[in-house]
Amino acid sequence: MAARVLLALLFALVAGGVALAQGVVTATSDPTIRVQSTFTGETITLFGNIEPDAAGELPPGPYDVVVVLRGPAADRVVRQKSRQLGLILNSDFALYQSLPSFYRVLSSRPLSALADEEVLEAHALTLEGLADRALAETTGTADTFDAELVRLMREEGLFATDPRGVQFLSPTLFSARVALPANVPNGSFLARTIVFSNGEVVAQRASRFFVRTEGFERFLAESARDTPLLYGLATVLLAIVTGWLGGVLFRR
Repeated sequence: MAARVLLALLFALVAGGVALAQGVVTATSDPTIRVQSTFTGETITLFGNIEPDAAGELPPGPYDVVVVLRGPAADRVVRQKSRQLGLILNSDFALYQSLPSFYRVLSSRPLSALADEEVLEAHALTLEGLADRALAETTGTADTFDAELVRLMREEGLFATDPRGVQFLSPTLFSARVALPANVPNGSFLARTIVFSNGEVVAQRASRFFVRTEGFERFLAESARDTPLLYGLATVLLAIVTGWLGGVLFRR
């Protein structure tokens, strides 16, 4: 694993000419995470190095680094239940559009020590700020729903922050390890690296990796999406056959 990570970083350093102008290069340990029936989660490592600009000068240091992992976007509705006429029914709701299905913020120090709140909000580095940006419609109090959304996503392991998740291996070389849960969504993930110095952003870089289901599980998922009628009929037929077979076996 370590050799593969270092090779990926070396490739990025050699091939990332555009990144040199940005002042930082990055590479991930595995460009594709493959999900199968035995998948229980995986840890991905991101390596990076702060590089001189086109004029051969390094950004002023010392540095702090924030790594933001963003999963595929989707709409999400949060509902509030209340007692009405003796029944527990849905009342207020909040609609979040283009909300990342996975969001992880890792930093070399607590975010409050890196920059002012305005800078953090401008780069969507707080979970509450992310929720507020994605809020499209609500019939209740926005702050209440934002906090509830963050709580729910945290409980599912899909939203998290780690104020010590980025480690410096040298004054300019750093790494970050991210644990992907078993319920990590499929799709394209954006890994954004932001370099801070004295409370200001001095460099940033974005790269991608992919999570995708493979094998029989992928066949089932594609069948359910592409041919829902046939998939439904096959599921019903399988249930009937399984029930009949179970009845035959138990009669014996």
